[in-house]
Amino acid sequence: MKKLLRILFGCYVAAFFLQSCSVLHNPLKIKNYVEIETTAGNFVIGLYEGTPSHRDNFMQKSSSQLYNGALMYNAVRNGDYSFGLQRGFAEGDMLAADLASDRTLPAEFNEKILPLRGTVAMKRVEGAKNPQKMSDANLFFLVDGSKNLDIHEIKASVAIRNRDTYKIYIDKFLALPENKALKDSLGALRSMSTMKQYNELYATVMKKVKPQIENDGVELFSISEKNIDKYLERGGVPMFEDFYTVFGEIVVGMDILDKLSKVETDLNRTPKKEISIVSTNVLKKKDFKKKYK
Repeated sequence: MKKLLRILFGCYVAAFFLQSCSVLHNPLKIKNYVEIETTAGNFVIGLYEGTPSHRDNFMQKSSSQLYNGALMYNAVRNGDYSFGLQRGFAEGDMLAADLASDRTLPAEFNEKILPLRGTVAMKRVEGAKNPQKMSDANLFFLVDGSKNLDIHEIKASVAIRNRDTYKIYIDKFLALPENKALKDSLGALRSMSTMKQYNELYATVMKKVKPQIENDGVELFSISEKNIDKYLERGGVPMFEDFYTVFGEIVVGMDILDKLSKVETDLNRTPKKEISIVSTNVLKKKDFKKKYK
């Protein structure tokens, strides 16, 4: 009997190990799906196995129908479309309250999980109040982004993500007495709006401070060549990479992005005509295949 129990336990451990290796090798694997019916159209999200905390949270919220009646409250054409806000609430207030009340999820970043067009991610409080980049447990968004990204747009995204870090070091560098002439030159070029020359000189200063950034162990944002190819092929928002946790993708109803891109908004990017979630339904893989394949 003991021998049989040892064999069974060994089989269980082996099966668990193989399953864990499979997820590590392919974090994009999908076993669970959520159907979302909205007043603007329907779509189905496949949830990644590589982001288990976000997967389980979204399944729990969806199976409990907690999103029923929640609004699509923000629309950025060629950017993202935000969902999950209940009437009478503001995004900033809800994000702050959820962070303070620990209604958050740990960040689950993975180099293979990217904010490509059609993926889904959770919102979060940004900045120093949330250094661990914990996700809000309620508000989510669909990633749109340009369908036809080019390499210049991707490089611009990298530059924007690193802008604040460079500014800190450049300000310190220009504050040194020996660099006063360089600081004055930048100021003069900026005041005369000769931005081409200003940008060229600023780029030179960036090269001068980069060794110090590296010596201090500060990690600059970068995108691998492999991931650049993925953005060029599918589109998306590279600036969101390792910034928001992406936990799934639209597997049915990608045309919802085109529909939402045509929604008229006010100056706050709030849809002029109310769009809300009608219902959500969780499906296992076998049920998804029966219904959609």
